[in-house]
Amino acid sequence: MRPLIPAVLVVLAACATPRDACLRASLSEIATLDRLIVETEGNLARGYRIEREPVVSTGLDFCLGRGIHDSGVRIGLRYCNSVETRYREVEVAIDPDAERRKLTQLRGKRAEASRLAQAQAASCQPA
Repeated sequence: MRPLIPAVLVVLAACATPRDACLRASLSEIATLDRLIVETEGNLARGYRIEREPVVSTGLDFCLGRGIHDSGVRIGLRYCNSVETRYREVEVAIDPDAERRKLTQLRGKRAEASRLAQAQAASCQPA
């Protein structure tokens, strides 16, 4: 049942009116800026930033495989490498003054993006 959900979402997205697509496009930058503002405020409140760092581990497993021998093709177990990538959260020190400047700039960009989005949304054709 799970693979059906993305397919349904794709079909529903295709049913969106051109006006809905226009409005969504006008608000996408604001959503990105809001996410960055929340992240920066969290960094300032904690005093550090959290980053995701990949951790790659390798291992040796048994795999079902085919091999050609003198007597013909045989199927059996063989060794194979496995690679797994996981992520861990790492605390990284921040410069609070730089984060405050970044937050001020993000808020200014958000206000500007909001004005542009309102003008863009007003120009979207009604359905």
